[in-house]
Amino acid sequence: MNKALKILMILTLLGLFTLCLTIPWNPQLKDMTGVRNVYVKNVLAGYSDKLYSYSYDICGYSVESKPIYYCSIGEGTETILIIGGLHGNEPKGTYACLKLLEKLNSSNLIHKYHFIIIPLCNPDGAERFMRFNSKGADLNRDFYTLSQPETKSIWKIFSQNPPILLVDVHESSGTQPLIIYANNTKSRLMAEFFNSETGILVALAANVGQSANLAEKFDIYGAIIELPGYSHEYGNGTVILWQFIQSWDRYQRVTLLLTDS
Repeated sequence: MNKALKILMILTLLGLFTLCLTIPWNPQLKDMTGVRNVYVKNVLAGYSDKLYSYSYDICGYSVESKPIYYCSIGEGTETILIIGGLHGNEPKGTYACLKLLEKLNSSNLIHKYHFIIIPLCNPDGAERFMRFNSKGADLNRDFYTLSQPETKSIWKIFSQNPPILLVDVHESSGTQPLIIYANNTKSRLMAEFFNSETGILVALAANVGQSANLAEKFDIYGAIIELPGYSHEYGNGTVILWQFIQSWDRYQRVTLLLTDS
């Protein structure tokens, strides 16, 4: 084998190795076809006899009549609403929501709060690994008009169980996580507190009909968590979501102490 051919082979192998590093890593997403709705149902059903104060049900249906599942865990009086999978090509949000249930079950937070989680809000888009729903609507631009059945399903849960905190879990094409906070004072201070604890960057939500805009409208804590799709460091993103929930609870305690003093 001549020298030029050897160099060519080395360059080819280096190129393949670099390509592998740029593919979003997810141990449960092997063919990039998105999260199957039946997978979400099976995971939620599998937790039925394993988690404390837990139940799951259907809160609505997609454009193609797929059930949108939600689950409830905890016995507190204040509700925290967590949603994932608004964009069907961002599976980490769904996986992080599902895995978060185990974290919550082993913590004291389920005695303080009532968590409602909708892991896969866009089952039609997820099945096709597509950002939009099957009508071509971007669900994270629909929280002003609530024109789509998927956002109406979220609104149903939101209105029946008014939350103190709304968390929307997404997946970005970057390598670092980002917290996008609702445009109100409480959300900004919450995000700044989280940044001071973790160093994770924060940014103000744009006024485009996102879930964070819904939180702004009702003056509750609101954040969109962008999990890094191109990073091995954070796995499926549960660690960031869990960090955020814990940090928010600590912030609540700090503000309570300041109020009482």
